[in-house]
Amino acid sequence: MSAGADSPAAATDYDVIIVGGGPVGLLLACLLKQQGVRLRVLERRREPLALSAAIGITPPSLQILDKLGLAAEFISSGVKVRDCLVHGQNGPLGCVSFREIPDVHRFILSLPQIITVAILQKHLGQEFLETGCEVSEVRQLADHCRVQVGERTLTARFVVACDGSRSRVRECIGMRAPGHVYGCHFVMGDFIDRSSFGEEAHLFFTATGAVESFPLPGGQRRWVVQTEAPLEPPRPGLISELIKKRTGLDIAAADQLNESPFTPRRHQCDRYYEGRVILCGDAAHGMSPIGGQGMNTGFADAEFLAAILGRGDALALLPAYDRFRRKAAQTAIGHAEWGMWLGTRRGRAWSMLRDVVLKMLCRGAAARYVGTFYAMLTIPFNTLERVPAASLQSRRF
Repeated sequence: MSAGADSPAAATDYDVIIVGGGPVGLLLACLLKQQGVRLRVLERRREPLALSAAIGITPPSLQILDKLGLAAEFISSGVKVRDCLVHGQNGPLGCVSFREIPDVHRFILSLPQIITVAILQKHLGQEFLETGCEVSEVRQLADHCRVQVGERTLTARFVVACDGSRSRVRECIGMRAPGHVYGCHFVMGDFIDRSSFGEEAHLFFTATGAVESFPLPGGQRRWVVQTEAPLEPPRPGLISELIKKRTGLDIAAADQLNESPFTPRRHQCDRYYEGRVILCGDAAHGMSPIGGQGMNTGFADAEFLAAILGRGDALALLPAYDRFRRKAAQTAIGHAEWGMWLGTRRGRAWSMLRDVVLKMLCRGAAARYVGTFYAMLTIPFNTLERVPAASLQSRRF
């Protein structure tokens, strides 16, 4: 199949070159491979990141993975989080449950990104993936693109940037990515789990800062603590110290396996494509990892993009990709920002007010809506099925 065969063109090495072999780039590659598209994934790293903020996979993403027959493997590899218990300054406030959300998958799947990447790589096959290579230049001609990788020049009908928030491809096409750095800071770390929390997530919101806790497969648990300032690196035992101070829980520093400080930021590109170069995932948009919406938004980008790049009128459909995926990302950015803002307010007065708000949100009908909200079922166009079919007719654009 020739992707985007909208006009006669010179022969190219590939139909699609994907720059970036993270979860979003690999998912896109798997979906395109399923359609018979000639493709190549170029990844700068030789090994995937061992620690990433991306551990939550939402029900819409599981629907997308099911198109590849991979949802069952993902689910069996992860932990089903069905309940999230919320604690305030003086004790429990309620529970956000995913048990009654309107989806066949009534949970958030907790799965480290390194496992997500491994499963997708295995499904894609090594012959489509090249690691340890860095793209230095992308140039567009009338009917194809040229990609410079070291001393080699590769050609493709389309180039898709899945190379993250500091995208080199985005720089090559001069696309702006206006953004904002938030004024809050965190350190996350994975620990051997000796708690009694099981498969529950726990959120603690206190006057001195937030603590979040999520189960991981393999008898581990992730802890995320808010800090007063960016820490590079954090002092040894800091995560355990702040957990004890804010929650009263004793989490042994000796059980800590890794750590990573981060300062959340957001960005949203002016447009998601320029000619035959397309931005996808974090290259197109970025949001606070608090709430776990970023990677899942990128998965929905990949599903949409795969559907149009496998067609003969791909160029004519790129405005639709830009329109719908920008709308979805903007909503997800807003959701992540709202949740982070509420959870990171410090001080006694803010803490008392937050406890009142959260107590209302974590009980009864409100809690059921909040579960739907954090399962990303309220994001517009969260899967291709929710995009009006008529919008994918190229004559509309």
